[in-house]
Amino acid sequence: MNFKQRLLFGDEPLFGAFLNIPSTSLVEIIGIAGYDYCIIDSEHGEFNSERIEDCLRAATSAGIPCIVRIAKLDSQMVQAALDMGADGIQVPQVDNALQAKAVVEYSNFPPRGVRGYGSNTRDAKYGFLSRSEAIEKAAQEKVVIIQIESVNGMENLAEILDTPGIDVIFIGTGDLSLNLGYDKANDTRVLDLIRKVVPKIQGAGKVVGVHITDWSWLDCLIELGVRYFTVSAVGVIKDAFKLNVEEIAAKKVRFKGTRSNYNGE
Repeated sequence: MNFKQRLLFGDEPLFGAFLNIPSTSLVEIIGIAGYDYCIIDSEHGEFNSERIEDCLRAATSAGIPCIVRIAKLDSQMVQAALDMGADGIQVPQVDNALQAKAVVEYSNFPPRGVRGYGSNTRDAKYGFLSRSEAIEKAAQEKVVIIQIESVNGMENLAEILDTPGIDVIFIGTGDLSLNLGYDKANDTRVLDLIRKVVPKIQGAGKVVGVHITDWSWLDCLIELGVRYFTVSAVGVIKDAFKLNVEEIAAKKVRFKGTRSNYNGE
């Protein structure tokens, strides 16, 4: 199965890593490490078009599907990411059904949407795919993901869920908790809210996504049926560095004051 089929019809949760550093090497490392997918985060990272395309090439090299989170809802940003060969797009701050409909239209070729066709793009294999092949490939493989991360988005969730063509509803716990006035993303009230909305999202035939910052939530979220999980690549690296430095510091304390008696003779 391709990534979209695994996401929509597979029987296991998928885990991806957000990357906000424009590094092709880190994309390859994410793939080689064994994540299910990578997300190029141009909302919170400094990615120009060239770096996005380079990172997408690195993902292909490493054999890992790659989503692009665009900075905002914008038709040109959606088209550029898809033309460069992204396996899907993820759009932040979707607050109502009108915005959700726009995401679908920007992501799809006519008659379903308004995406323009470019025969010489990376997604069309630089012209080696016919137009019909490229359009069919996009319909079968491109994933459309929107983020609900505000009080307005939650209030309008029922109308958003009526929008056909959305594959994943991603609950942005960071901005949602901030919008609700909570001190942290893993506030238990956020988990309570997720418990309430997951059945509604699943009932609309859409996959639920959540960003993981508190691993103690994971079993509960999987049991609820969440299937699209994300972690922060930089956060994973930070935690690994922090643990390693703590281990080094402990060794320093243990051997502090000891000196080798070796005198060089």
